[in-house]
Amino acid sequence: MKKAFTKRKSNHATFMYIPESQSKVVSVRMPLWLPKAMAFGLVALLILTSALLYMINSVNDKYIKSKQEISSLAVVNTAQKEEIKNLQNDAVQIQLQLEENIRALDEIKEIVGIKKSSEAAEENKAKQSVTTDKSKNSSDSSLQQMDQIKTSYKELSTQLLSQRQLIDSSMVTVKKQVAYLNAKPSIKPVSTRVTATYGNRKNPFTNRGTEFHKGIDFAGTTGTPIKATGDGVVIFSGWQSGYGKVVIISHGYGITTLYGHNSKLLVEKGDKVKKAQVISKMGSTGRSTGSHLHYEIRVNGRSVNPSSYFK
Repeated sequence: MKKAFTKRKSNHATFMYIPESQSKVVSVRMPLWLPKAMAFGLVALLILTSALLYMINSVNDKYIKSKQEISSLAVVNTAQKEEIKNLQNDAVQIQLQLEENIRALDEIKEIVGIKKSSEAAEENKAKQSVTTDKSKNSSDSSLQQMDQIKTSYKELSTQLLSQRQLIDSSMVTVKKQVAYLNAKPSIKPVSTRVTATYGNRKNPFTNRGTEFHKGIDFAGTTGTPIKATGDGVVIFSGWQSGYGKVVIISHGYGITTLYGHNSKLLVEKGDKVKKAQVISKMGSTGRSTGSHLHYEIRVNGRSVNPSSYFK
C-alpha cells in the first residue's frame, strides 16, 4: 500500500500560456535538462564568438603591421638599390682613375725617356678584367651585390696601394731622369752661324796644316748673349790662356761645358745656373780671329762632339 502512494519524480517541466481571451490554453512540456543545455550552449557561443573576434583583430593587426613592414622594406630596398648603383659607379670611376694614373705615369716616363713597366700594365689589366667580370655576373640579390662590391673595393684598394708604390718608385726614377735632362747640355748656347765644327780643320791662323778642333765655333756680333746649355754650377769664370774670358760649368754626371772668347762674364765661380740662363756676352778675347763663341762639351775630362747633344 505504501508503494502505491509513492509519487513518481517528474523529469519534465510544463509551461502553460493562458491568453486573456477565451482562446485555447497552450502548454509546452520540455525536459528539465534542456534550459541548462541551452544556457551552456549560449555561453559557449559567446566564448567562441569572442575568440573569433580576437583572432580576427589579431590577424588584422598583423596584416597592417606586415603591410607597414613591407612598405618600409620596399623603401629600404629602393634605397639599397640606389646605394648599390652609386657604389658600382664609384668603383667604375676609381677604376678609370687608376687607369688614367697609369697612362699619365707612362706618358711622363715616355717624355723623360724611361721605358714603361709592361709587367705592371699587364697585371693592372688582369685585375681590371676580374673586377669587370664580377660586376657583370652580379646577382640580383642585394646582399650578394653588396658582398661583391665589398670584394671589388678590396681589390681596388689593393690596386691603389700597388699603384701608389709603383708611382712612388717611378717618381724617384723620373725625378732623377728630369734632373739629368735639365743638367744635360741639350740646347745651343747661341743661335748664330756655325763657322767651325768639331774635329780636324785647317789652322785658322796660318791656313796651313790641320789641327783638332775640340768644340764648335758660333760667329756673331760682340755682346751677343750666351746661354748655359744645361743646369749646373760655375766651376771657373775668368781668363784662361788661349780661350780669353771663359766660363766653365759642371753639370754633374761627369759633364762640363766651356764657353770661350767672351767679351763679358756675367757669372762667378760657385754660382748655380739654369738651362738657357745668360752667362756671358760674345767677344773675341784670347786666341781669336774675330767675334765668336768657342763651345766645348767634356765628359769625364775628354772632349766630345757638342752637336750630338743638341736636340
